Amino acid sequence: MYKEEIEKIIVPVITRNDCYLWGTEILRGKKRTTLRIYIDSKKGVDINDCENISKDLNYEPNLDLNLGDNYVLEVSTPGIDRKFFDINQLKDYIGEELSLKSKEIHEGKRNFTGILTQCNAEIISIKVKEKVLEFNFNDIDFCRLKPNFNELMKERDYAK
Repeated sequence: MYKEEIEKIIVPVITRNDCYLWGTEILRGKKRTTLRIYIDSKKGVDINDCENISKDLNYEPNLDLNLGDNYVLEVSTPGIDRKFFDINQLKDYIGEELSLKSKEIHEGKRNFTGILTQCNAEIISIKVKEKVLEFNFNDIDFCRLKPNFNELMKERDYAK
């Protein structure tokens, strides 16, 4: 419930800045809490977008009510190795390589790297070597895109 309340506060601010919420992390430290907000946009996100949203959120009194006075606010893009917070985010990444950590032991392991072959309402399928494994998204600790740096470098070289 706590995370949902914070997202209700921050989403309008993010939307006003022509971006959308990719995900949030609330990290409890010994001395203070860190609220990490990931934003994205169809046009792409730059440092100015992150800065503007961060400034706007600094004037949002309801965040202080939920997090207290002593918290750290971080606003960034999900990056090229983006973490997936919702199964619907994966639909655009079929055919891409992912790394994930399962909450439960699956075939003797918890950590997997493979190609995303399918995702539906609750289940994702990844091809690991020659075997397709299925995971309930709710049983995944984290799931992250594993970028192909060779392909990224080729794209960069073609852009020159």
